[in-house]
Amino acid sequence: MHPEIMAIGALGAMTAGAFGWFFSWYATIGGYDSLIIAVVFALLYISFFTLRMLVTENRRQMAGLIACDLVLFLLPFVGNFSPWLAATAGITGIWLFAAWRQGRRQIENMMHIRLKELAYGFIKSTFRAVLFLGIATYLSLVDPKSIAVSRTLIEKSLNNMMSDANKGFMEQIVGREITPEESADAISRIANGIHAAAETVIGKVPPKAKSGILVGVGIVIFLLASSLINILIPLVMGFVWCVLRLLLKLNFITITTEKADKETIVL
Repeated sequence: MHPEIMAIGALGAMTAGAFGWFFSWYATIGGYDSLIIAVVFALLYISFFTLRMLVTENRRQMAGLIACDLVLFLLPFVGNFSPWLAATAGITGIWLFAAWRQGRRQIENMMHIRLKELAYGFIKSTFRAVLFLGIATYLSLVDPKSIAVSRTLIEKSLNNMMSDANKGFMEQIVGREITPEESADAISRIANGIHAAAETVIGKVPPKAKSGILVGVGIVIFLLASSLINILIPLVMGFVWCVLRLLLKLNFITITTEKADKETIVL
C-alpha cells in the first residue's frame, strides 16, 4: 500500500474512531453537545472516505480499511457489545464496500474527474451507510422491555399545539377567555390520559413484538434523517474539493491522464 493511501486511510480511521467515541458518549450518557461533535466527525469521515475511494483501487486494501474503521468506531461500545451490534457492523461494512465499488465505477466512466457527479451516487450511498451505522448502533443499546411513552414529550407536543392561534380558536368555542392556569391544567390532564392509555397498550404488547416496534422506529428515523442528505452533500463535496486542492498544491497527489481503448463491432 502506498504511503499516501495509508495516510488518507489513517485519517479516515481516526475520524471514524472519533465519531464512535463521541457518539458512544451521547448514547450512554447523553448531551446534545457530544451528538453535534459526533455528527461533525461523521461528515469528516464521509469526506475522507470519498478521498480514499478516489485513490484506492485494490479491493483487499479497501476492505481492510473499512474493517479498521468499524473496529475503531465500535471500540467505545465494547462494554455494550451484542449480536445486534455485530450485525450492524457487518451490514455497514458491506454497504460501505458497495458504495466504494459504485464510486470506482463512476470514476472509471469519467474522462475528467467531476466531484459533482459523485454527489448523488457514491456520496448518497456512503451517507446512508454511516446514518444506518449510527441509528442501528444507538437502537442496539435500547432494551425492548424498557420501551415506554414519554409523558414529557406528550405534554410538550400538547403545549406546541396550544399556540396562540389554536388557543384563540378554543376560546371562540367555549365563548370566554382561557386563563394560563386553566390551559396548563387541561394540558396536564390530557397528557395524563394519553400517557396512561399508551402505557396500557404498550403493556399488552408481547416482549418479542417490542423488538419489531424498535425496528420500525429505527426505519422511520432513518427515512426522516435521509431527507437531510441533499442539504449536507454540498458541505461534504466542498470539504473534499478543498482537501484535494491542498493535496495537489503540496504534490501529495497528482492527476494524470490515461489512454483508453474503445470497443467497436466490426462486420
